[in-house]
Amino acid sequence: MQLLAVTCLSLATKMEETLMPSILELQIEGTRYIFDLRTVFRMELLVLNALDWKLRSITPFTFMYLFAYKVDSSGKHTRELIDRATKVTLAAIHDIEFLDHCPSSIAAAAVLCASSEIMQLASIDLGTVVSWCIIGLHEEAIIRCYQLMQQLTVNNVQRESTVTTTATATTTSETTAMTSKEVVSSHCYSSSPPSKRRKSSSGT
Repeated sequence: MQLLAVTCLSLATKMEETLMPSILELQIEGTRYIFDLRTVFRMELLVLNALDWKLRSITPFTFMYLFAYKVDSSGKHTRELIDRATKVTLAAIHDIEFLDHCPSSIAAAAVLCASSEIMQLASIDLGTVVSWCIIGLHEEAIIRCYQLMQQLTVNNVQRESTVTTTATATTTSETTAMTSKEVVSSHCYSSSPPSKRRKSSSGT
């Protein structure tokens, strides 16, 4: 386990760091074993083969800026476009229907959905996705994913509207009930018999 930990740390530093520390620097002092460079390298090959050499996870966010630039090459609305596309993507990944779509399709569809919400970019249509196709990505895949996202957006709006209506109805009902109780309480108080006056002991 110690060798595996050192190996994984070595691979991580090769992926993220510009200055690679030595193998000895990656190993904690006082540990039971100190592994040499050749041993760690052999273990790295075993780990890489087990992972099929896939050390970096590819997500829709990997392609987000690429497609955002294709929509807005001036960069004036890139930040807003990325923010909206990110929200669309986060909402989509919870839906099982999107498991059939690759990360690049989801990113392209999310950017399309986001651009339709920005007035200055609303002129972008589905015909533009022909120029977006990269290796392994096809126009049909983007359009299918885009249509799914549009439907998801509609469903979310309807769900939020239903929740808002239900909450409003509940609040109105509670307010009416409280008002009725106050009216009844006021009526009971006003109809209660007046207390009898105590007779004065003087004069009679």
